[in-house]
Amino acid sequence: MYTSGKWPSEEISVSVVIPCYNQGEFILDAISSVQSCSEPVWEAIVVNDGSTDPVTQKVLTYLKDSGYQVVEQNNQGLAQARNKGIELAKGPYILPLDADNKIRGDYITKAIEILDRYPDVGVVYGDAELFGDKTGVRSVPDFDLDRMLRGNYIDACAVFRKVLWQECGGYDPKIPNKLGYEDWDLWLSAAEKGWRFYHIPEVLFDYRLRSDSMVSFCNIPENRKQLLRYIATKHIGLYATNFANIWADKEFAYLTEKARAESLLVQLEQTEAELEKSGELLLEAQAQWMGELQRAQTRLQQAQAQWVGEQQRAQLQLQQTQAALQVVQAELEQSQSRLQQTQAALQAELKRSQSQLEQAQQKHIGLQGELLKARNEAQQIRAELQQTQTQLHETQTQLQQTQTHWQGELARWQGELQEKQSALEASQAALAAIQTSKFWKLRTQWFKLKKVMGLGADA
Repeated sequence: MYTSGKWPSEEISVSVVIPCYNQGEFILDAISSVQSCSEPVWEAIVVNDGSTDPVTQKVLTYLKDSGYQVVEQNNQGLAQARNKGIELAKGPYILPLDADNKIRGDYITKAIEILDRYPDVGVVYGDAELFGDKTGVRSVPDFDLDRMLRGNYIDACAVFRKVLWQECGGYDPKIPNKLGYEDWDLWLSAAEKGWRFYHIPEVLFDYRLRSDSMVSFCNIPENRKQLLRYIATKHIGLYATNFANIWADKEFAYLTEKARAESLLVQLEQTEAELEKSGELLLEAQAQWMGELQRAQTRLQQAQAQWVGEQQRAQLQLQQTQAALQVVQAELEQSQSRLQQTQAALQAELKRSQSQLEQAQQKHIGLQGELLKARNEAQQIRAELQQTQTQLHETQTQLQQTQTHWQGELARWQGELQEKQSALEASQAALAAIQTSKFWKLRTQWFKLKKVMGLGADA
């Protein structure tokens, strides 16, 4: 037994009985959950109730080969499978565990503590956490005999004394058509024997919900009627003694549900009226929305057509601008070529002027002062020529910047494009004016120099 916080070694307190009928896909999880109890106070007994499923047979063979206790019997139903396992149990306490469910690791030790401490407690049970087709926590109330007589709420996965099972004659194998409710029948028998129930208000096991479980067959109206008649007849003493409470509770529950149903009916009628009104409003809103949608689609189509037209015009303008830019670039190249030719001609003329100046110096010694003046003017012409070249280079750089900016702004609308094109034309006019002004200024100065030097005034 449990004393001073330590467990005696090699002493089995709880025998976990696991009936299995074609549930091999789940049973390993069930056994693993039992093994989560680290204290060596339990044993596991698997009862094969005549399984025919190949997977189940293979899993049970594996368990046998691994040293687990597996008991074989012909298919006799859940009650007889549990009874068979409990007959072989070594522990004074029994924990039935369905093959598709699982327990928490501390369920066994907590149940042992309570059963060891309270000799009059025959059954210890806890809450469950659902998994499978539905999830959530299923909290159950403390034991109430009147409530238990109206319907079972304590799952078979409870820890009870083996002596209780013996006093109650075990699980009843005579329940009609083996439909179920063996655990409910056992709890009512335990209450008849005077055993007390202890509820631990925490989750102690995991209950798998499946649409094809035995519980679903028990809840079929015809089956439930047959089962309730059997249970009530078998435990007629309890039902007779507590008939007044049961009847009162049933009537209270009926009237409560009736009032609730009437309230729900009124709410339903109100909801239907609101729903009908909402439907009318919805139809009106839908018609209005459809009109707005059609108008929006029309505007969208018009906008798309306009956008396509604008895009086509913009592409055409872009192509025209690119062509004009290519023409401008060609003209610029021609202007640069002519400028270079002019510079070469001026340099050649300058060389000839220098030669003639030297000859004039030899011939006209008296004109040295004027010659020096002419040299100064020639140097000034050369400086102005260099300045002209510099201005021309700056103009070319400015033109390249304008061209780069122009290309970056080609995607803009026609107004901006025309503005940049006007700027480019203005730049070109300025360049032509500069070139023409400088050229004629140099030409005039050159003729003036020749006239001063007496070299003639031929053009």
